[in-house]
Amino acid sequence: MNKTILALLFLFLFQISRAGNELTPGQVKAYDLVLQLRFDDARKLLDKEGKATEDHIVPYLEHYIQFLSIFISEDEKVFKSCSAGKETTIRQLEAGNAGSPWHLYSQAMFNMQWAFARMKFGEYTTAAVEMNRAYHLLVRNRDLYPGFTPNRAALGLMKVLIGSVPDNYQWIARLLALRGSVSEGINDLKQITEAASTDANYPFLKAETLFMLTFITFNLSGAETDRAITGRLIELNHEMIQRSPLLVYAAAVFHMHYGENETALDYLEKRPAGAAYYPFHYLDYLTGLAKLNRLDEDAGIWFLRYVNAYKGGSFIKSAYQRLGWIALLRGDNEGYHQYMFRVRHAGRTLIDGDKQALAEAESGRSPDVRLLRAGLLFDGGYYKQAGDMLSLLTPDDFTDPKDKLEYIYRKARIYHLMGQEPMAISTYRQVIDAGVNGPWYFAANSALNLGLIYEQKGDLRQAEYYYRKCLALKYSEYKSSISQKARAGLNRLEKR
Repeated sequence: MNKTILALLFLFLFQISRAGNELTPGQVKAYDLVLQLRFDDARKLLDKEGKATEDHIVPYLEHYIQFLSIFISEDEKVFKSCSAGKETTIRQLEAGNAGSPWHLYSQAMFNMQWAFARMKFGEYTTAAVEMNRAYHLLVRNRDLYPGFTPNRAALGLMKVLIGSVPDNYQWIARLLALRGSVSEGINDLKQITEAASTDANYPFLKAETLFMLTFITFNLSGAETDRAITGRLIELNHEMIQRSPLLVYAAAVFHMHYGENETALDYLEKRPAGAAYYPFHYLDYLTGLAKLNRLDEDAGIWFLRYVNAYKGGSFIKSAYQRLGWIALLRGDNEGYHQYMFRVRHAGRTLIDGDKQALAEAESGRSPDVRLLRAGLLFDGGYYKQAGDMLSLLTPDDFTDPKDKLEYIYRKARIYHLMGQEPMAISTYRQVIDAGVNGPWYFAANSALNLGLIYEQKGDLRQAEYYYRKCLALKYSEYKSSISQKARAGLNRLEKR
């Protein structure tokens, strides 16, 4: 009797293990190739797998290629072409093995990916419907297969997205029975990325979760521990990252956000390239940014490559703005205004960077070259050089109110990131006092950074005060990203 029970138990556990990792070696390899953006090689493998097996994995990975093509290219022709086959793909996924954890998961990810793709083209209402559908499919799948790690990772991302919804829209989340917080989602993704079982059972999942973690960490988590953990995971997976332009993008943006320009540039300059990889023109834009932050003479080449090759609309205005700045740094005022004309007439304004570029172009006012040069060096993490430049100036050297405020703001940021906390706090307060009624982002970002400082010091009352101060200020530049970080800060405080 005992032997029979043990045998049945063994068979049951074997089936669970098989259900959780039912991809064939060929499918696992194809998944890896998709994440490396080697789409033609992945399609060849999937064609063989499709002839050998009939399940939902092959159509899911074929759709994954379509999604990444849309997301990276922002090409409306690609979007419309993929849209035409959407119903066929979902029918294939629904017809898959209903007893597999991949059955509902693949349908959920199909909906989530379409939601993200639609957001690129401003189709927010349909995107919200698809995101809601994805969430409830993932919840159903979690209840059926609680140990299925890919589903847990997708729900982790969902928790982050739900937790970052603005307070005045949380009623919608409650109405739709959406539950989650940023901290819960981050913890889930960290655990999955670090787990040895992820490598053993789902090798492709480490790349996916690491990609998600990089962006979530610097956009929504102000915790130094989260930054350190994500930075360590990037370092530990250096070889995996260097094989994938997608992961190079994530690692480069992460390091640039934290002022680690040289590390970011190293990733970008060593990225895999060639005919085997799907074109990822945004990496040219990032290379231009990193070089401009270092004041390299050849930075402009990379922006020109981007605007000439990229068929999408994002960061086009921002790229032309940077080309204008390069002209200004060279003393070419006419060249600056020519590029500002391009800013007004090219690209779209769905993201903060492009909105800010358009605002500069429409203002008819060029930035102060001294502040521009110091600001670029600061963005690259060259804090001493930026500080040395500003130390030669005083507020009285500027006549424009915006320039006076930016000068104080730049000093505050340098104090902060060079570890001079008392000076940073007092200078941030100066910025808020002087800029509270201005239309610029300096006061709001100063309030956000004071919130982060006090949160890390454990002074939660002061942290909450400054996060709420940040959200209460009226301005337009970078508003969505700054407000999102302030709301994330308040969410973290609620958990403590």
